[in-house]
Amino acid sequence: MKILHSFLIANALLFIVSCTTYKSASDVSLSGIERNLNYLASDDLQGRYPGTRGDAMAGSYIENCFRNQKLQPMSQEFSFLQYLKRGSENYIKVNGKSIPGERFSPFGFSKDTIISSEVVFVGYGLSVKTDSFEWDDYARVDVKGKWVLALRGYPDLPEFEDYLSISSGDRDKAMLAGDKGAAGLILVSGYSYDAGDRLAEVHEKLAKTGIPVFQVSRQWADSLLKVNHMVLKDVEPLLKTPSVSHELLKGVTIDARSQVENIMGTTANHYAIIEGSDPVLKDEYIVIGAHFDHLGTGGPGSSSRRPDTVAVHNGADDNASGVTAMLELAGMISKNRGSMKRSFVFVAFGGEEMGLLGSKYFVNHFPVDISKVVAMINLDMVGRLDYNKGLQVGGTGTSAEADSLISMANTKVALKISKSREGSGPSDHSSFYGKDIPVFFLTTGAHSDYHTPDDDVRKINMQGMKEVTQFAYNLASDISALPGKLTFREAGPKQESAGPGYRFKVTLGFMPDFSDNDIEGVRVDFVSKGKAAERGGIKNGDIIKAIDGLPVKNIYDYMYRLGKLTKNQIISVEVLRNGAKEVLIIQL
Repeated sequence: MKILHSFLIANALLFIVSCTTYKSASDVSLSGIERNLNYLASDDLQGRYPGTRGDAMAGSYIENCFRNQKLQPMSQEFSFLQYLKRGSENYIKVNGKSIPGERFSPFGFSKDTIISSEVVFVGYGLSVKTDSFEWDDYARVDVKGKWVLALRGYPDLPEFEDYLSISSGDRDKAMLAGDKGAAGLILVSGYSYDAGDRLAEVHEKLAKTGIPVFQVSRQWADSLLKVNHMVLKDVEPLLKTPSVSHELLKGVTIDARSQVENIMGTTANHYAIIEGSDPVLKDEYIVIGAHFDHLGTGGPGSSSRRPDTVAVHNGADDNASGVTAMLELAGMISKNRGSMKRSFVFVAFGGEEMGLLGSKYFVNHFPVDISKVVAMINLDMVGRLDYNKGLQVGGTGTSAEADSLISMANTKVALKISKSREGSGPSDHSSFYGKDIPVFFLTTGAHSDYHTPDDDVRKINMQGMKEVTQFAYNLASDISALPGKLTFREAGPKQESAGPGYRFKVTLGFMPDFSDNDIEGVRVDFVSKGKAAERGGIKNGDIIKAIDGLPVKNIYDYMYRLGKLTKNQIISVEVLRNGAKEVLIIQL
């Protein structure tokens, strides 16, 4: 049966080849590419950070391009957490005496609340247990209902660094303190951690923990320790073993309020639809998309590879190049719409750099019946074609016909092609793959200017972009002409990936919905076949609320909990399904 199926596919594609007359490469407008790219990557747009004036200007420009191509532009607005701001009502009082505001700061993940309690010192605030190593700063200390004071980072023990560093993040320490029953956490930078003793920025966007968390200056921490005739400079060298005495802070009571404000922003997806010419196939759609946002002016808290530099990140390759190619394709297909049997959706996604926000929103609010989408072509960073390396095409394993279609599309262009079968990846096609839609991810690859201010138009290979655009046009034309739908195949895991600072020994085997910040818990976007989640009964759309009885309120809580699990461990997972709570038993 499989041989017959392959034979039919091959014959159908041969028929298309014999009947297809590609538009020549001269039909791709090099001047149009240069014009659109120069505008989208200009300093005027200030790096197209979501929710900013430059972001809105880029969106308006894209819509005007659609109008000029005789298309009706449409948009989908959606909101997102743009940045965090220190509230005006934060305070800390020690034994009734207020400390100056410049000596403390809440972390962005701090819970907004008021706590009054005694304080306990717990060294580095770590708890690590493996087959060969154990460290527990909480072992001999009762912290229930109390403030906890701890140093940031981990002790200088090179032979145990791999064990200690895994759980040493500020938010990880807050999660652990909350699990131990602490009312709140106060962190201070030791001399070895930060000689300058700088307070952490509030704006880092990490979901809130269940307790208030502050950083305080060393000067303020010393004022606490001096009550018991100690200073941090004397205490820090002693913390080579988890044997700290909570007596160091005997008789100290802290009354504090934490307040962090969420500042929301708005951005949008901008799209247009071209109706196909075939009376039957026009009800099926091919999506051609590219994200138009970038990093703004970078700086601390951004994903810039130079976080210490505040400068316009123009993102000429990432991803003004992809949007430019998408707009050129929209114009070409609009001119040749009479020969296109299927319909097309052209879309510029917002918020990709923040976690595929735009494409996630788009697939969940699709303008037509999403089951009618036969393929998605994603253009992300297509401006640095190196002829020796060629064009990279991802998602080739997501449809049975992909390899033949790619070969056909490249007949006249003759690019060197490298393929990757996986359907998921760090770009917008992943959102479509999660809906069982075949995807083609076109990119010319990463480079040293990626996510830096040096990603400028002058470094774009314009002729290379023209050839990539021609390849994409050929590919889209061939998919449009197919007599039947592409045959979807799962290619690569639809499961969680580790964020910065997380090292997973195991995974459950599903992809969380990183874009859904409106719920308490973690929504399951899609479950991978044969993995622990599927075996244990987790289903698409479930909301994970707890693991082994410990709360999961957001994606960061989930990643923290996941990092503590081991292979073959049996766990309980509490989920909310259709409004009802269920507890599933899963073996990893």
